[in-house]
Amino acid sequence: EYETPAVEMSDPPLPSPREPIQNTSWHAREVDLARVLQPGYWRELCPSLHVCDEAFQASVRPMVGAALEEVADDARERILRDGYTKIPAACLPWKSVAHRELALACVQLIRHGWNPSFLLMYDEAWSIAHELSDVVLRATGNRLNFDALCWHVDPYDDLGDDEHTAFSPHRDRQPDDSPATFRPDGTAMYATAWVALTDATPENSCLYVIPRPRDPGYFEGDEDDPCNADADPLRLCLPHKEAYQHITAVPAEKGSAVLFTHRVIHWGSRGTPRSAGLGPRTPPRVCVSFGFADDAYEPAYVDRARNLPFPPLCNRAALVSAQMIAYHERFRSSARMLRLFHDAVTHPGVDGALEREYRKKVMYEYVQAAAAAGKKGTRGKGSSTRGGNNSLVGNGRKTREAEAEEGAEEDDDDDDDAEVEDDTDDDDADDDAMDRAMDAMLDAKMNEDGDDFHDDFDDLEDGVLEDEDGFSLLEPTPRLHAGKKKRRR
Repeated sequence: EYETPAVEMSDPPLPSPREPIQNTSWHAREVDLARVLQPGYWRELCPSLHVCDEAFQASVRPMVGAALEEVADDARERILRDGYTKIPAACLPWKSVAHRELALACVQLIRHGWNPSFLLMYDEAWSIAHELSDVVLRATGNRLNFDALCWHVDPYDDLGDDEHTAFSPHRDRQPDDSPATFRPDGTAMYATAWVALTDATPENSCLYVIPRPRDPGYFEGDEDDPCNADADPLRLCLPHKEAYQHITAVPAEKGSAVLFTHRVIHWGSRGTPRSAGLGPRTPPRVCVSFGFADDAYEPAYVDRARNLPFPPLCNRAALVSAQMIAYHERFRSSARMLRLFHDAVTHPGVDGALEREYRKKVMYEYVQAAAAAGKKGTRGKGSSTRGGNNSLVGNGRKTREAEAEEGAEEDDDDDDDAEVEDDTDDDDADDDAMDRAMDAMLDAKMNEDGDDFHDDFDDLEDGVLEDEDGFSLLEPTPRLHAGKKKRRR
């Protein structure tokens, strides 16, 4: 019988994700899809956590009780008023969630080349969503939609650029008709539950928000024109220096939950490393976020009936991989990792698991990611855990012109995976990624979903997807897709 984890009175510092690993064969660079789909692999990485453990899963129950109803009702009122609220850890009687163990597992995953979001391969990550589900439903009227991500923000990794910090100011959704995404009672049809696995403070990157009453575009929507500086949502919220006092920090202790709607402008601050001699090192901020939605606005990414409360392992792999592809501009990955993510999403075992429109979006973003990998070369060793820029207008995806202006700078951060030797098949990985991107576009055309790919076909015809010598990056490799007809320039 599963025993409830003991409450930690004082947590020692988390280990550094830069410490070398003992067994390089466990590193993401050495793993194929077959191994990703083996529970034993993930158990080896983090022995203290559970993977598809029926006894553990049976012990997890949603938080219930009269006190929780009062907490949820209070949260509902605050969200209606401000667009967000924080539920203190003292008000959330977690039973099966060991926040410290999840934070340690996040470090272990990063050491082995995985993005922190692969924490979702473990039962404990899903137990957070399950335990919190009734509270969120009562507070927001929304159910889990599987838009999930995990974060590890280390102040000592902040080198002054956008690749070593949390997301910049953004809204989670930019619907064409913003008022239509609210119900008649005022509740939003999308909300995020952001759960702290370590204390989140201004020192290590807590959330900051602009409350609803100070945000003219919260309900009415924003002008979708990035060229019109006067219509910038952040500028409209902060038209003069006194308005900056409206920015609200939301420090969150371990085990607390911040709930906010899709329309709240929010961001994570840059961490501030503590100087030696002024106390212990500033700890990293580790957290997990889950999206909750009304199906009338946004269908769940996978079918709830077959995936709640604990998705099958193959669906977890497909979902996290799809998220890495969908957020490729924020979590940059090498061509090799993109290939692995593509394998997980298109594996026959998960055929039909991803909701159609979500899968279509993921395949579209895969084409963008593969094109970027082909134009710029491999961005890093293994999987990157860094975050890129966000946008308050539109879907946040950069234009090709902006990407071109960034240049093809090389990643000089060579200490994340120093213990793993660079492979010799990076070119093959680039070719494979581009091959699969081409397949995604051709399949979309055959399935009459091709409009979203129009610009990419134009790029292929215009020779954009070529290397520096003018050779097509879509030249098929002999090892993959044998016998499948390819389109060539």
